[in-house]
Amino acid sequence: MAEYFVARGLPVPSELSANPLTRWRRWLAVAIGLLVIYVGLRITDIDLTYANPEYAGRQIAQLFKWDFSILTPQNEYETFWDTAEGKMIETIFLGIIATAFSIIVAIPLSFLGARNIMAGHPVTAAIYAIVRLIFTVIRSIDVLIVVIVFAILLGIGSAAGVFALAFHNVGVLGKLYSEAIEGIDAGPMEAISATGANRFQVVWTAVLPQITNPYISFTIYRLDANVRLAPILGLVGGGGIGILLFQSINLFHYGAAGLIIFMIVVTVAAMDFFSAQVRKRLV
Repeated sequence: MAEYFVARGLPVPSELSANPLTRWRRWLAVAIGLLVIYVGLRITDIDLTYANPEYAGRQIAQLFKWDFSILTPQNEYETFWDTAEGKMIETIFLGIIATAFSIIVAIPLSFLGARNIMAGHPVTAAIYAIVRLIFTVIRSIDVLIVVIVFAILLGIGSAAGVFALAFHNVGVLGKLYSEAIEGIDAGPMEAISATGANRFQVVWTAVLPQITNPYISFTIYRLDANVRLAPILGLVGGGGIGILLFQSINLFHYGAAGLIIFMIVVTVAAMDFFSAQVRKRLV
């Protein structure tokens, strides 16, 4: 088959030009992958002997016996914001405010963390390296750990959840934003620079128009992720409906927990649909 392409002076597809050495390397890669999985199974030592499917089935069935009393205040001291739907709304805005705070910090830092913007001078190159290192360090710290720290500093509640999510997203959005800048067309930047424009003018006229849509898309993606992550923060005191969910589970109120999980699923699905529609219109 390869001779057909050679006779006509066409490049031979890599699939047809593969040699035994290439196949040998592929089989070696497969063998290494299988070996890693085998070693992982031995190290993790997954033990299912204590599993009780009958008990698990009964507990799961209780999750579908929803307790609608959590949708109304339980006593005269509670308000709408103490109910499940109030906590769900609080959770949504927890993700929104956290995203807004992270945007304020991440956008300026993203320009300092873009190689094509900061290249050309030892000082700016050093700033670029430091900012990218900051992004990496922030992203490497799991958000649940950050929530625990902020819960100690600010107390249990929404403040800890908002600032923890915002802190984590500075690293994530900063990296996404800076990579969007590095991926722009360099032609407009060179043309504007040739006119004698300074660095700020180059960014304003040649960079910003190219990164607007990617920035909006990345922001909506992280907003969607933050709303999905926000309920989990209640496990460590991050506020929102997560606290109500884990309280219900700890008190074996599975009917209430099941209804809360359903509300979270519906909310996340709605946010995912909304964000997908917005990103589709940006393409």
